[in-house]
Parts: sequence; structure tokens; C-alpha cells
Amino acid sequence: MKCKVCSSKNVNYQFNLSAELAIYACTDCDVQFLDPQLSDKQITELYSEKYYQSWGISGDSENISSKLMKIATFVLRLKQIQKQVPKGKVLDIGCATGFFLEAAQKMQYEPYGIELSEYSSKLAKQKFGESYIFNGKLEDCKFPVEFFEVITMFDLIEHVRMPAETLKQASKLLKQDGIIVITTPNIHSLSNKLMGKKWTHYKKEHFFYFTLSSLNFIAKQAKLKIIFSEKSKKALNINYLHTQLNEYRHWLFTPLINLIHFILPNVLTAKNFYIAIGEITVILQKEA
Repeated sequence: MKCKVCSSKNVNYQFNLSAELAIYACTDCDVQFLDPQLSDKQITELYSEKYYQSWGISGDSENISSKLMKIATFVLRLKQIQKQVPKGKVLDIGCATGFFLEAAQKMQYEPYGIELSEYSSKLAKQKFGESYIFNGKLEDCKFPVEFFEVITMFDLIEHVRMPAETLKQASKLLKQDGIIVITTPNIHSLSNKLMGKKWTHYKKEHFFYFTLSSLNFIAKQAKLKIIFSEKSKKALNINYLHTQLNEYRHWLFTPLINLIHFILPNVLTAKNFYIAIGEITVILQKEA
């Protein structure tokens, strides 16, 4: 077994995610990875309409509570982005139905997106237009080189087969003084230490799990440098957690959230709160 990021043989088995899938850790580049990865067919089937039901999205309808919750998180990210790049064209890779792009547009950015899922990209195209949303893989998109001031990858880099290559492809589309913003689960987080192999970020569609040092490693491979990092906070509410934890069941948190959801009135279950749940945000720039 070789590391899927640095090709080192210093790889240790961690645990089985399922009967077929296992998690391994590389002691050289500090990354964890899933083996084997899902096939292209399995990925296409996974990111169907059913995948987004845990977001409260079905058909052409969006759950307003979940949407406002996610947009509240994206506003936090945009405020950080504004400190580096106050305006310009933004490309959200893995844009789903376009919640981040809606928030970005309101804050005077010009929104573009790439989304692998045919279902969610269709909803995004309805909002922004066919020419602004590309349905497919990053490497197949037709956007011009050095076109964007900002490129975002929220909950994306852990899903791709070759993360360093993904960053290299994204860098080609980025202007020389632009930034790439990544949010991803952090295996050095407190939630990972407390939950171990029951960590809620361990999923079959997550091929890689990073730390700040392993993100720095793939950034250097793509000739990018980290200029900012922080523990990520996000907006959540009880209604969303109730939906998520019944889709991705946990022996302790699922019955606990079900009880809380049952007891509290809707005015409280729909109220957003901000919390760090084991993710890290980094901002990258091209090396001089």
C-alpha cells in the first residue's frame, strides 16, 4: 500500500469504514485516505437527487431553513474573502445548487460554478444561467485561464481522486493575485479525537482527510502557498442536524438529536447557532 498523495510506503491501516472500504494513514505527509475509492459509476449514482434530501432539497424546492443556515455559513467565509479580495469573479467548485454563489452575488461578486451532480447543477443553472454553471469535472470546464479573482472549494477537496492535481487545475484558472479558499474536515480536530472512527466526517464519498500540514503539502505540489488558516465555524440548527443524523446515523448523536428535536418548538429548532465541528479553512495564493 502506497500513500495516494505522496507515494510513501509509510502507510498504516487505521480501521474499516465498511466491509469493503478501509481508512489508512500516511506518516510522511500526514494525510488519511480511503481505499478503495468509489467507482465513477458509484459516484454518479451517489450524487443524485437523493443525496440532497439530507439538505432538505427535493425536486425544484429548497428548504428555506436549511438554505438560510448554509448561507449564514457562507457569509462568514465571504467576510474573510473580502479582506483579501473585495470584488471580482468567483468560481465555486462543487457549487451544488448555488447557495454560496447566491451569497457571493449579494456581496457584489460575479458568480460562476462547477458541479459534478447533474441534478444540483440544473438547479444552479436555473439561478445563474447556463454559461455560468458547468456540469462536470474541473479539468473539463471551458472557463478561460487566469479568469477568476477567487476560487472556492468548500467541502470539496476531500471528495476528489487526486487533490494536488485538482489544485493545479484550479490554479490555471486563477489570476496571479487571486486566492483559493478551501474548507475541509481536519483530522487533528477535537471532534476527531473524541469520536475516533465514529467521526461524522468519515464517509464513503470522502476519499481524503487532511491536517494543516497535509494541506500545505498538496499546496506546495501545486505551487501554491497557504497565507491564512483558521478553525472553521459554521451555522447549524437542530432541524438540519436532525435530518443529517438520520441520514448518517450515529449511535449516540442520532437518538440525542431526535429527542431534542421532539422536545423543542420549531422556533428554536430552526434557530441558527455557530459552532466548530472539526473543519479547517485555508486560503492559498500562487507562489511568486
